[in-house]
Amino acid sequence: MQQELRSPSWLATLSGDEVPPDTQALLRQGRQLIISAAYRQAYALFMRASQQAHEAGHLASEAQALALLSYAAGNLGHNEEAIETAMLATQLADAGQAPLVSLMVLNYLGVALLWNGSHDGAEAVLTQAYDDALRHGRPGVVWQPHMNRCLNEAYRAVTLRQLERQRPDASRLRRLLDDFDASAEALGKAGAPASLMQQGVLQWLRALAEGWQHGAAAAEPLVQASEALAARLPEVRLLQAMQPWLRCEMALLSDAAPAALQAAQQMHASCVRIEHQPLQRIALLLSSELHERQGQAGEALACLRLLQRGEHQLRQVSMHHRRSVATLHFELRQHKQEVQHLRSNAQQLQRLSMEDALTGLLNRRGMELLLTEALAGRPEDGSALYLSVVDVDRFKSVNDRYSHQVGDQVLRVLAELFQQSLRGQDLAARWGGDEFVLAFWAPDDEQAAAVGERLKRAVAAYPWGMLATGLCVSVSLGLTRSRSDDSLDSLLLRSDLGMYAEKRQQPA
Repeated sequence: MQQELRSPSWLATLSGDEVPPDTQALLRQGRQLIISAAYRQAYALFMRASQQAHEAGHLASEAQALALLSYAAGNLGHNEEAIETAMLATQLADAGQAPLVSLMVLNYLGVALLWNGSHDGAEAVLTQAYDDALRHGRPGVVWQPHMNRCLNEAYRAVTLRQLERQRPDASRLRRLLDDFDASAEALGKAGAPASLMQQGVLQWLRALAEGWQHGAAAAEPLVQASEALAARLPEVRLLQAMQPWLRCEMALLSDAAPAALQAAQQMHASCVRIEHQPLQRIALLLSSELHERQGQAGEALACLRLLQRGEHQLRQVSMHHRRSVATLHFELRQHKQEVQHLRSNAQQLQRLSMEDALTGLLNRRGMELLLTEALAGRPEDGSALYLSVVDVDRFKSVNDRYSHQVGDQVLRVLAELFQQSLRGQDLAARWGGDEFVLAFWAPDDEQAAAVGERLKRAVAAYPWGMLATGLCVSVSLGLTRSRSDDSLDSLLLRSDLGMYAEKRQQPA
């Protein structure tokens, strides 16, 4: 059993000859802790391993330690730290010229993006890892990124169901699973995934896809097979925690809300024990939805409050971890030559971490970077850069009256409206809370003002009552044109003041 659990295709690793002995021991202990879902202890060991490798000047093993550190951080819910750490690892792996580690690092970057809700980014990175493994003739490590692609599709479908209240579409997940089977057959028995842990994840995914596609009754034999395989691996606690999720999904398909709620609560309890925050979040959202279906509004709200409290606590804890990441960033500066060489290659991956998880728009960091670049250049057609800070009017009352869940839906709809109203070269970002920033090029003030009016009309025309009876949403915006002497701060401040001036003109 232990040999099967340590399959290199599950947690890829350098050979012992390539890793310094002390670092190798820490990584081995940490990987065993990950198998048993002791993520917090694994995090501490991987941090020590990365520091040891850094002091030894061994870039490849430092990259490996940082990749595993990223995985532990993501499971603990520290998404931004997980993404940043994995991106550091990609740079070091390339600089250390370790192809196997580079594949592993891409896989864990994909996992970090997956749990962050950046599903398109996760798909791109995991597909690259899978394709690179095949191209470099490494069939033993192709399966983990491919399985994570399947998990990404499953999580994407559950997220879309939560947002749009529609039955999950199993077509993409089924296609990925079929591709998986075809690849395994083409590579032959020696290249096929062999570990029981991999088989457990695959069985879980196949049961889920079968249920979504053909119903709970058709999937029941696969569900039972998944539970039986998980029972053979009691030490792999993540697989144990995923079984109630599968039962919840099957009960949902059968419209058995009480059974689904019981399974979601079991899932949450299991995930709390192993401190797997992303799965805790899924369990609480499922529980809230199921309470709501049964007319238990108070219980549904309690689940959302518990989720909000947990995310607040994560933000507090994350500050300590971010200091560690900041230290790693500072030390990486000492590898100046490697960083300069890799900066252009890392730029695309850096952009993947600049997406707001709720709306899919740029987040604050991404907008600051792109706006700074936009201010530094001028288009050849002579048009000017215009900036608009957009604020949702009386948004607090929306949250207070209709719930934070409805408030989140309002923000998502606004993001879609902004994207539909702007052109491909324009920029839209969620600045924070209920504030957005829009940047676009226009030949003169009149046409820029027309863009702002078009945005407000689109918001006013949207049928908000579909989200909640009696709901009305409007926005205030401050439009300003950039000047040659503008900094990003001065441009934002002027637009912000314009927005508040417009808001003051509105009736109380």
